Amino acid sequence: MTAARAAVAAVAVLVIAWLAVMERDAALEARAAPAQQPGASAALLARAEGDLRDARFLNPDSAPQISLAAVLRARGDEAGALAEMAGVVRREPDNLRAWLAYALLAEGTDPAVVERARAELRRLDPLNAR
Repeated sequence: MTAARAAVAAVAVLVIAWLAVMERDAALEARAAPAQQPGASAALLARAEGDLRDARFLNPDSAPQISLAAVLRARGDEAGALAEMAGVVRREPDNLRAWLAYALLAEGTDPAVVERARAELRRLDPLNAR
């Protein structure tokens, strides 16, 4: 009986730790959100980049990586932004939001990526394809 209680207590501690990490990741992502607005300062963009990189820790959601790509582009790192998005769409080929962000980030820099992303958008959402 004592071993069972110890096992339940250990699982509870692990769950609480996981929830704490997820809460921290969400707070970091929220703190980085203002940097995605036009006209963000270089300091704000740099802090947001660090926050979003940290928010990926044990986080299965791709939202911090998509936001990081937007921040990288705003900082002038087009190649880094496209590389981040390429990783997301490779890992999650059915992620509509990721393909849309990829298309928007590649516009004006890589027509082949834009065309592929638009094809994927048509595949994933044929009723709203434009």
